Amino acid sequence: MRISIEINAEKELRLPVHYNHILQGFLYQNLSDKDYRTFLHQQGYNLHNKQFKLFTYSRLLGRFKMHKETREIGFFPPFKLVVSSAVEQFITDLAETLIKSDYNFMGQQPVEINSINVHKNFKAAEQVKIKMLSPMAAYSTINDDEKKRTEYYSPWKPRFVEIARNNLLAKHEIIYGHRPENQEFKIIPNGMQEHKFARIIDYKGTYIKAYAGIYWLKGNPDLIKVAYDTGLGSKNSQGFGCWEVVG
Repeated sequence: MRISIEINAEKELRLPVHYNHILQGFLYQNLSDKDYRTFLHQQGYNLHNKQFKLFTYSRLLGRFKMHKETREIGFFPPFKLVVSSAVEQFITDLAETLIKSDYNFMGQQPVEINSINVHKNFKAAEQVKIKMLSPMAAYSTINDDEKKRTEYYSPWKPRFVEIARNNLLAKHEIIYGHRPENQEFKIIPNGMQEHKFARIIDYKGTYIKAYAGIYWLKGNPDLIKVAYDTGLGSKNSQGFGCWEVVG
C-alpha cells in the first residue's frame, strides 16, 4: 500500500543535506497507535534474528535549492513525500493521523498537510523499469582481524543483487508466511552510470553508500511487489530503496 503526501509550508523548508532521520522521525511521530509505534521502532518483524520494518519512503520531491554555505537543502512548497508499506495498519494509521492534525513539524519547522493520495494497487509484471525515489543500499558486515567493518556493494555487482534478493525472500516469508517457489529476481542497471548514481548518505553519524538512478527488475512478480511495498535492498526504514515504475 502506498500514499503520496503533499506538504505545504509558509516559507522555504530548510533541512540538513542529510535529512533521512528527520523524515523517519516525522513518520514515527505520526503513528497514533503508541503500542504499534513502539513495536515498530524498537523491534519490528523478526525472522531468523533479523528485524524488518516493512516500510520505505522517498526523498522529499519538489523544487529545491542547495545552500552550500550552511550545508542545507531548501524545499519550496508544496513538496511531496511518498510512503509505502506492506502493512496496511502502518499506512492507514499514518494517513488518518496526518489528516486529523492541524499542524506538524519537520526539522522543527511547521508544515501543513495539503492532501494525501492513495495509489492504485500495484500489479507487478515479470519485468519493470524503475526509477529510485530514494537510493538503494546493500551491505554485509565483515570480521577483519577481529574488527567488524561494513562493506557496501554496487548494483553493478552480483553481490548486491544477491543481498537484495535474500532480503525480499525474507520479507515475503514474513508477509505471506512462506517463501515463493519461484525465487528468481534480478536488478539490471540501465547503462554504465555507477559513479554518477552513487550517493554517500550520513544517517546519524553512519555513512551509507547507496545508489539512485534507473534500473530494470526481472523475476517473480510477487517479489517485485514486495520490493515495491517495502523497498529494495537494506535499511528501508531509514529512507532507502523506494522506487516507482517509469517508461
